[in-house]
Amino acid sequence: MNYIHVLSDYLYHRFPWCKDSRLRYEPAQKTVYVYCRYVCGPRTLLPDAEGIARLDIGVERFIITMPGAMDVVIKCQPNSKREVQ
Repeated sequence: MNYIHVLSDYLYHRFPWCKDSRLRYEPAQKTVYVYCRYVCGPRTLLPDAEGIARLDIGVERFIITMPGAMDVVIKCQPNSKREVQ
């Protein structure tokens, strides 16, 4: 198994909205592109944005593309502390 297979298995398990998506990893840019084909909209993934940003997997950012919506760019900050509400 290569890096993208392990990453996609993890993302599909952890974030259900990602299940029918296509992933592409650009190692030079340390960027993962997620093409969501059947997501209802950004509100579906925004609750998971903090969890994605805190992933410590050697990725600097996720760019999530959805039909009919603006791209969502999540900058990864794995060592950041979770805000207490």
